Amino acid sequence: MQSVSHPRVFAAGDVAAYATAMPKSGVYAVKAGPVLAENLRAVCEGRAPLSWTPQQRALHLISTGNLNALALWGRWSIGGGWVWNWKDRIDRGFIRRFDTDA
Repeated sequence: MQSVSHPRVFAAGDVAAYATAMPKSGVYAVKAGPVLAENLRAVCEGRAPLSWTPQQRALHLISTGNLNALALWGRWSIGGGWVWNWKDRIDRGFIRRFDTDA
């Protein structure tokens, strides 16, 4: 998560480049978030940052428009309206975790 050329720069998610090519996916940003937060604290406090390795394979749910989506897992894929409903339910549940009005 720490830039190799600019040690005060950190990145996660779609803006990050990893040693091995990874798809641009929110899955990696969500998983990296807690480690990124700890690393920012560590650097501010003069401690060494933690290492982080993204998972090798993740479920990708991609909206294709018109209330349809694709689910990708490794070499497998499937699509349709039910995948969009699945993705929508997961996305809304994730966002709900940050709702300060609840």
